[in-house]
Amino acid sequence: MFTEERHQTILDYLAEQGRVTVLELAQRLQVSDDTVRRDLRALDELGFLQKTHGGAVSLEVPRMARAQRAQVLPQIKQQLAQAVVTHIEPGQTLMLDAGQSVLAVAQALPDMPLTVITHALDIANALSQRPQIRLILAGGLWDARQRLFAGAQTVTQIQTLRADWAIMGACAVHEKLGLTASDAADAEVKRAMLAASAQTILVADHSKTGRSEPFFVCPAQHFTHWFTDRAPGWVNAPAGLQVIGAGHVSINTEKTA
Repeated sequence: MFTEERHQTILDYLAEQGRVTVLELAQRLQVSDDTVRRDLRALDELGFLQKTHGGAVSLEVPRMARAQRAQVLPQIKQQLAQAVVTHIEPGQTLMLDAGQSVLAVAQALPDMPLTVITHALDIANALSQRPQIRLILAGGLWDARQRLFAGAQTVTQIQTLRADWAIMGACAVHEKLGLTASDAADAEVKRAMLAASAQTILVADHSKTGRSEPFFVCPAQHFTHWFTDRAPGWVNAPAGLQVIGAGHVSINTEKTA
């Protein structure tokens, strides 16, 4: 098994179990303990996990550095994005939340006349050369870590606009606690986008499910559509739940500049 395949297997297992031991991995991968330790050290240095004595634990995606978050589940994000954009029709107006899953949606938008409202600079950049898209960037207080605008000015601008769709990402989504965010300003922008839109889409892979963050956005049942790669197994699954793909975790472990 090549190094990249071992890294993928380790990250798949961590995504399922949350923690792993060197002994478990050596048996699963049929390699030496020293090889496993080298793999864990490399993945730790890349920011994908936290190495511990005798093993490793997974990192929570919202607390990863942005460069690492961008490399988590890329194929799944693309699959979800392709499913989302089948619902978009020419002439519609979209509110696009920040985050890597919604960025994938922006990149997958078909070549048709659309109006896109966003507070995320990466999404604005991705659409800036699309002549059929009328782009509205909701400015405000710049957040360099998340590469978005937030604060009262951003919220006020969004409140003056209306959209056919709000397409939202998630820090965490829980059956009882709903959609939550790790940052109060982010939660406020999300609530404004949802309130200003006729229909709502949540695009969130399985790593966001069953978790919660401090700042409430909305109930999980609020969304008319929820695209994910693995059914959450809740007692009351959202009516608009659509499971796309096989739920396989794919993480690019190559270093980025």
